[in-house]
Amino acid sequence: MYQKIGQWFLFSYCNMYNMSQVEKSNEYYVIEQKCQNLLKESEIRFAGLINPMGNLVAGGMKKGLKPLEDDADMRKLYMELILRVSTRQEFDESLGVVNYSASRREKAVLLSFPIGNKVLLISADANVNIDETAKKVKKIAGI
Repeated sequence: MYQKIGQWFLFSYCNMYNMSQVEKSNEYYVIEQKCQNLLKESEIRFAGLINPMGNLVAGGMKKGLKPLEDDADMRKLYMELILRVSTRQEFDESLGVVNYSASRREKAVLLSFPIGNKVLLISADANVNIDETAKKVKKIAGI
């Protein structure tokens, strides 16, 4: 019985996030756990993995916080992020690989960490120390 419920949950979860067959693997449950661990940090508002199609496939907003963007704008942000990261990879040979990128805005700091062809996106409080937060994210996420 529990196995059927687990299979149903896996099917529902994967369909809800438009995940491909490859993304339905155990890897994404591990990433989901890492995102949840990141969200336990007081300064982190959002931790999510974005796939090459611009879909959020793991993680999300910290419970109890209101997103600064609506769903449509978040989708645009994900698409722009994937495009930006893939464009930066064109310079990996000459400049070296990107460890992370950060943008300090008035209301939040956004950090992106390329992981293969996906991106770990972090939104943190505007007053964070970017380098310290990036080190913390890399340690918790194991990247």
